[in-house]
Amino acid sequence: MIKKILPPLIYREQFAQIFFTIREVFGILWNINPRLTILVLALSSFFGFLSLPIFYLEKLILDKLVGSIGTSNWQAAIYPLALLIGARALAETIRNVIGSIQSYAKQVASRAFNIRVEIMLGEKLATLDAQTINDPTFQDRYNKIERQSGNRGWSLIMSLTDIPGSILGLISSAGILLFLSPLVVVLAALVTFPVILVDRDYVKKGYELDSKQSLRYRIYGWLASYLQETKRYCELRILSLQGHLVNRMKNISNEFLEEDKNLRAKREKSRIWTYFPYLFYYGGTNIYFAFLVITTKISVGSYQMFLRALLSVGQNFSSLFNSFSEIYENYVYVEDIHWFMNLKPQMNVNENGEKVEKVVNGIEFKDVWFKYAEDKDWILKGINLNLTLGERIAVVGENGAGKSTLIKLLTRFYDPSEGAVELDGKDVRLLNYEYYHKRFAVLFQDFETYPFSVIDTIGFGDVERMKDIEGIKVAAKKADIDEFVESLPLKYENPLNQQFDKGVQPSGGQWQRFGIARMLFREKADILVLDEPTSNVDPEAEEKIFNELLKKSKSKILIFVSQRFSTVRRADKILVVDKGKVIEQGTHEELMKLDGKYARLFKLQAKGYV
Repeated sequence: MIKKILPPLIYREQFAQIFFTIREVFGILWNINPRLTILVLALSSFFGFLSLPIFYLEKLILDKLVGSIGTSNWQAAIYPLALLIGARALAETIRNVIGSIQSYAKQVASRAFNIRVEIMLGEKLATLDAQTINDPTFQDRYNKIERQSGNRGWSLIMSLTDIPGSILGLISSAGILLFLSPLVVVLAALVTFPVILVDRDYVKKGYELDSKQSLRYRIYGWLASYLQETKRYCELRILSLQGHLVNRMKNISNEFLEEDKNLRAKREKSRIWTYFPYLFYYGGTNIYFAFLVITTKISVGSYQMFLRALLSVGQNFSSLFNSFSEIYENYVYVEDIHWFMNLKPQMNVNENGEKVEKVVNGIEFKDVWFKYAEDKDWILKGINLNLTLGERIAVVGENGAGKSTLIKLLTRFYDPSEGAVELDGKDVRLLNYEYYHKRFAVLFQDFETYPFSVIDTIGFGDVERMKDIEGIKVAAKKADIDEFVESLPLKYENPLNQQFDKGVQPSGGQWQRFGIARMLFREKADILVLDEPTSNVDPEAEEKIFNELLKKSKSKILIFVSQRFSTVRRADKILVVDKGKVIEQGTHEELMKLDGKYARLFKLQAKGYV
């Protein structure tokens, strides 16, 4: 019975969640700027305390005024009044100045909190594996964090930093009322409880609605990116897709708005009845104070002071409970961040594993089988391969054959479901994950097009050498993109996006050359992997780029996925992948003699040139 009457916020579970939220948020704030955290809390506390002297000064002013009514010596009355009024004005001015400084400090703290959370999310995401990131459950929950990270910080900081001021304001005001009757203070607390009961229920419903909307939010985000990113403009324009996508966005947003509106309407309707207890309490207490004045138990000034204290108690109780309610509401968001920051990769990254500095012999696939999930079909089946240092290896096959998955296992974005991938005879799962990746220079088919300067775009290939401008220029020349760069207004300092001043928008082929230059700049890598490396460049440029790749890979392993057999035929070894298996491997000549899948695909492509 007691549990039904008492507010849920004092239940053990809710208290633990509120304490958890306060600890996590202040932990982040403290790590950002301890002095700023102390300043915000101190200002909030002092701001709340200042109501006490203001109330007392108002009492003195009013009592002095009442006592001076009808006096013949107005000079004797006005000077003390002037001093009291001046003191009251000074106290109010100090309170306003502190309020302004407090507001500024809160804004700085909120902005710093949001920035820090964004950085934390980015840093943490970089430590997770592809298997974790591509999990639909992860995607839904992470999408909620991303979606809310921009606005939750402000409400959290406001709620948390308001608590000290509300507590001290409450203590100050309640202290005044305690001189009159402790019952007045107790009743002031009780009449605020019904609001908390209602809010707690709707906080839970709000979180459930947000979870329900998560997938649609992801779809909405994709639609928005398609409409807003300039690189998609031409296709959307020629297909007249803008109107269709806008309508889909409107439909989804209307669903969100309707669901949110209905929940908020129900919440406000439920809160209406909670206002009546406070109405009766405030009216009854006011009449009681008036009775005390009439019976000369208190002065008119005391009546004013008690009335102001009564209002302040109600406001501070309400503010305090609202802060706790908002903190509890934000608990689910903070808990999501806590979950994410403590998430462990499904794949063992083995930070304490051997740090491989150089590939000596090569990589071997030993009876490798792979599926993306237990309930999915096998993508790779019984793969046995030897990739030796100095070899140029081409991977061919139809779409969906398993080529990209093979590359993902090679680069250890995934581990085999069965079998093993070994580097120089050592299972790659036993090696340090980061150092293993340092052995690779990879150009994926969907490689990134960085909008920053040319130096950044190429230099990102080896961030430890980004100041090596000459090395960047050499890589640009090898990728046959140097002439284009030299024609730009700012040359290697030029942004590669038209949204920047003097920025340019490279063509698809130019972007691919920038990607190849970035890969070539990664000189310490022993294994070069290219997925469709020259699909967007002309034949002359392709010949030049491939010659550079062949030169660079003499003491390395070069692996390229390609459908251009004019390039493929120059490989030392060609792997033909079909339905998750390597069904053929050998040189071009050997595979043509075999007259199997490779020969058929080669002849089919050759017909187009006849």
